[in-house]
Amino acid sequence: MKFKISLAACMCLLCSSLAAVQSGGNSAPEKSQNMGVIEVNSVGDNISESGIDEGFLSKNVQQGMLAGKRALDLPYQINTISKEIMNHQGVTGYEEAVKYFPSAQIQMRGGATVGRPQTRGFEGSVVGNSFWDGFYTISTTAIPMAMFESFQVQNGVAGSLYGAQNPVGIFSYTRKRPVKDQYIIWSDYMSRSNLGLGLDLSNKFEKFGYRAVFYGSNGDRQPKGSNLQRRLASVTMEFYPTGDLTFETAASYYEHNTKGFAGQFALGVKDGKITDGMVLPKAVDSSKRGLGQSFGGMHLKTTTASAKFKFTPTDKWYLEGGFQFQRADRDTHGVVNYILPSTHPQYTKPGDYQTRHSGGATAAYRFDLPSGYLKANTQFNTGDIEHDFSVQTNGYHWTQDRYKIASTNYTSPTIGNIYDPKILNYTGARRGSGLYHYAVLDMYNVSVLDDITINDKFDVMLSASKAWMRQESYNTTQQRLVKAYSDSGYSWAGSLIFHPIEDASIYYTYADSLQQGSTYVYPASSPYAGEVASTSPYRSKQHEIGAKIRVADMIDFSVAYFDIRRPIAYLNSSTGLYGINGEQRNRGFEFMSGGRITQNLSVLGGFTYIDPKMHNVSIAGANRKVANGIPKLNANLMLDYVIPGTNKLAISTNFHYTGKMYLDDLNTQSTPSFFVTDLGIRYTSEHLLGDKTTLRFNVNNVFNKKYWAGMYPASADGAGGLNVTSVLGSANGVTLGESRSFMLSAEVKF
Repeated sequence: MKFKISLAACMCLLCSSLAAVQSGGNSAPEKSQNMGVIEVNSVGDNISESGIDEGFLSKNVQQGMLAGKRALDLPYQINTISKEIMNHQGVTGYEEAVKYFPSAQIQMRGGATVGRPQTRGFEGSVVGNSFWDGFYTISTTAIPMAMFESFQVQNGVAGSLYGAQNPVGIFSYTRKRPVKDQYIIWSDYMSRSNLGLGLDLSNKFEKFGYRAVFYGSNGDRQPKGSNLQRRLASVTMEFYPTGDLTFETAASYYEHNTKGFAGQFALGVKDGKITDGMVLPKAVDSSKRGLGQSFGGMHLKTTTASAKFKFTPTDKWYLEGGFQFQRADRDTHGVVNYILPSTHPQYTKPGDYQTRHSGGATAAYRFDLPSGYLKANTQFNTGDIEHDFSVQTNGYHWTQDRYKIASTNYTSPTIGNIYDPKILNYTGARRGSGLYHYAVLDMYNVSVLDDITINDKFDVMLSASKAWMRQESYNTTQQRLVKAYSDSGYSWAGSLIFHPIEDASIYYTYADSLQQGSTYVYPASSPYAGEVASTSPYRSKQHEIGAKIRVADMIDFSVAYFDIRRPIAYLNSSTGLYGINGEQRNRGFEFMSGGRITQNLSVLGGFTYIDPKMHNVSIAGANRKVANGIPKLNANLMLDYVIPGTNKLAISTNFHYTGKMYLDDLNTQSTPSFFVTDLGIRYTSEHLLGDKTTLRFNVNNVFNKKYWAGMYPASADGAGGLNVTSVLGSANGVTLGESRSFMLSAEVKF
């Protein structure tokens, strides 16, 4: 009922907005084209700019075959935040940026920093849904936002545009590019005592331009005795031999080290139900010592190098392509606190747990990802019908390495309690050594896109792709296991777009998209021990209807209803066989708004309602239950207000709400919903130092709300795939939300 009311209210709001701007014109604006003109999604140098004022529908798509087109003109929900928003809100990593996108979340495998991105209730893949400057990138490692100009999310099924991938859409990061005469130095200080220093240096000449971003920080973060250390070096160079040809090169290195942070908490799951006698305790302050240990943390390193060209041989043709290599080393040696059931012999009271330390014995330590793409775009007419036609080929070769000699595993004999955690003195932690390839996955894809303008009212967009996929698994002696996965298939999408008035569109999209098949190696306890089971590629199908409008060139509104289905694969506990055993169907509604309400007040916010249900699954009692780990309602509202008459002092606030998430397939327990408030203040002056000085003070979780922020379901697909094992049985993991923290920063631009 609440969903229907919200849908009706938003549609009424859109209709009234359409009526309000009817006098502004009866024809659609000329569509933006993608002939290589990719504007940078950032605002100017006006010191009152919030990064929100210009709205999000006027942003251009930054990458892929849609590059250069306005979000307003496209039959997809595409949202963008600029570097100004990230700077003003103190955003340092993807895990902090994602909360501003109501449809997006993190599936917290190992915590937020290395979690998987997700939209509309489906989890993304390690490779396939995230891009840096058009290149595939590893999504499950720390990502420093200081090196990016903007961050963009395209929701939903997008395989026809990018190749085989999970039905999660696209997470696009755009590097900072050369600009003329910009030299910035900044420093930040975060609670508890973490100090950072950064440089952003850039210049642009007739034939050459460069941009270099450096940053380093070190110190305690929140729990006393913890540590967060970050090191970033990113350099981009551009060469302009002619006015029609650009060469770009980029290289970056990022290191992200943590220790002592609160570990995940795990609950046993069997046959889709939380273990009897086990109850999720109330959340506590994540800065409590003992929730994490000094020997537990992460050591993450990502090295990236790329080269590309952009060429416009004529006013009707545009060519672009390049190659990137990325290596992500992930030494994840975190701690997991296993909640004890009341039947456990060492159980004394609710909240008791046993700490375990795993050095990532079975997790991938190294990901190597060479990838590349080549695309061409042209424009032509067939009679009175205009075509903006693109073709792209792209692909990657992804190798995964594990330790030959596993890292130390440790189980504490001491029983802690979440309300009275224990500091452990374990000193025997040892990293693993020696690497071997345990999996290799190749994906090669060809896509075509035809954006057809029928007249000034109607557009049709058609896209299709064919992907070739292959996966092989190996043992520690590099012997290929008996079965290898190899397959191919098509994805496609079709959209009808109607422009009732200027700066407004209504659309319908149907998409049928391929996702890579999955493999499973049966454990030693199985009758099929050592054998490899594989599935054919999954096929996700999506219906979406939406509307977008920009009102008075000040504020944007965007709404969409979606219905997405995809099969789910897991180990059937009854038969002991791995395969497709059901379907997940997510239906929902999205609303997003951004821009200026008044001259001094800007807003960016919205909500997403999802009804994620499982169908025809093999777990007794789980049919039509809500898929675990997915909140039905997610909302965020950011406001930025410049004090009138000052043009120097501004106040911002952000309100975030996440609904409850079920912990098991039978929906017997759930995390409580939570509401978090952030506040910020900034002062900008052209007279303190350099050309412009900006001082910022941000407080996140002002009221120190204690909450469970997210989870790693016992099944990544939502139905019974028991991924985390222990003597307590299979388990899922829940992650505490960050307690109150602050950041004080100063930035000087010369």
